[in-house]
Amino acid sequence: MEKPYRPSALRVMAEYGVDDPVWDSDMEHMGPVALEDLGVSARLVRRLRAWNDQFNGVALTGFDFPHVEEADRWRQTGLGLAYELQNELPDIEISYVEDADPRPVRERRGP
Repeated sequence: MEKPYRPSALRVMAEYGVDDPVWDSDMEHMGPVALEDLGVSARLVRRLRAWNDQFNGVALTGFDFPHVEEADRWRQTGLGLAYELQNELPDIEISYVEDADPRPVRERRGP
């Protein structure tokens, strides 16, 4: 029996018009993923969707937040959610694309 596909690397990235702002990085499966199918907790799924909804809320402004501080808070919230996703999916490498740091989140952890 063939083992069901499970991604090895995911990216947390906000996007207009998707439910779950998490994307498969595999070239053959590239695209949004259904977090519930991966066993992500309902609470984290809701929080990731709310974070993405904030992004969608500024769609008509060219995706510019009204204030720099609001954009910074949104990015920090997303990074925190990426850390939580890494904790829930320890076998999958999680990266976060909404800032300038290209390292996977498990390499970003401080002391």
